[in-house]
Amino acid sequence: MLLSIRRGEWDRIVLLPSRETKESAQVLSSRLQEEGCSQVLIEELPETGQENDADACFGHFYSVLGTLIQHGFEPPDIVADFTRGTKAMSAALVLASIGRNVQVLRYVHSEQRDERGMVIPGTEKVGEISTVLATGRRRLELAEDLMRCGDFGAVTELLPDVDDQSAATPVPESLQSEAAALRAAAQIYAAWDRLDYKDVVKVMDRPHSKAAGKAGVFAPTPEMERWLKGLAQRPEQADHKAMAAYLRMLACDLLANAERRLRDRHFEDAGLRAYRVLELLGQIRLFAHGYDSAALPPDDEEIKALQRKLRKGERDFDRNRDGTLKASRELAARLLKRLGDPLAKGLLDPDMQGKIGTSSRNHSVLIHGFEAKALSASELQRNLASLEALLSEDDGKAGERLHVARSLAFPTK
Repeated sequence: MLLSIRRGEWDRIVLLPSRETKESAQVLSSRLQEEGCSQVLIEELPETGQENDADACFGHFYSVLGTLIQHGFEPPDIVADFTRGTKAMSAALVLASIGRNVQVLRYVHSEQRDERGMVIPGTEKVGEISTVLATGRRRLELAEDLMRCGDFGAVTELLPDVDDQSAATPVPESLQSEAAALRAAAQIYAAWDRLDYKDVVKVMDRPHSKAAGKAGVFAPTPEMERWLKGLAQRPEQADHKAMAAYLRMLACDLLANAERRLRDRHFEDAGLRAYRVLELLGQIRLFAHGYDSAALPPDDEEIKALQRKLRKGERDFDRNRDGTLKASRELAARLLKRLGDPLAKGLLDPDMQGKIGTSSRNHSVLIHGFEAKALSASELQRNLASLEALLSEDDGKAGERLHVARSLAFPTK
């Protein structure tokens, strides 16, 4: 032990004896202090007999290392020597050190032994093991778990830029390619998940994003890339046919996004997305009929007929500055009913309106209210399934679109 301790300069030395060997640790401490080592601590196992209890040893060593870190000793500056002690103690110290991100493990060894198999005194050597590869591999596995959970921002935080060697926990060279690929993919998916399609395309065009293709099961597929580029290219609003086609993609992507929010138990967010999908369905159908719900012609006969049918106190169309009219979600659905659209019935369904319609949305804490108004997980799941049925009723290719939109929800192991 003295051989190992003398190999280096230390601000603090911590001895980890069992209850039985505490006296030996005190002798060693006295000798070290005689040699000028003033900061020598003894942190013995709390109870007798714990030297053969790997779990007890681990808990104690993990706590001691945590205290050192709290006192300002950075994990990369700590060296853990696991030479002495029982096998349980040695294994526990190695595991605790890896858990605390200690990057250097030390042991004393010798290739020269006597006829009894004992090390010949004076032939000992100090060896060191880097834990960076083990902790780096564990970090990659954790990043993969986070990808499956859809926490893409956490992945980019967990995996530093491989070119940034100032990072507290640099990525080992042998793992840099994997880490760069996973980080690049996570940056793409983070932009997709926040519905910023134009930024997705910008991220995909960055030179380092090409590494995402090596992310294995997390690599963006050509199908994904086509989908995202399509969502980033919104057509001119005056092109009603093109807008209907575009919004069909957007509605499917929003529905898949709502499903992920439901999976993550973000019920309020899932409810708002469900409302928007319902609203989009009305806008899609109106565009298909040649109407823009945000700029309706005031002299259109169908619109004037609907206005005459409105009861006293019912909300009329809002008027834009240019004289065109703007329809609320409900008015858009009622106009579709006048046009004989087959989807109008589903869009005006009282059950659907009551659960994800204007009232519940407007009173959400995220809109105008003061408390959460989201439905339960099972109710939201049923409503999202109803919206999927409406999307399929609107267009037979909705299933194909949803397949791509849902590919961001990676399957668990």
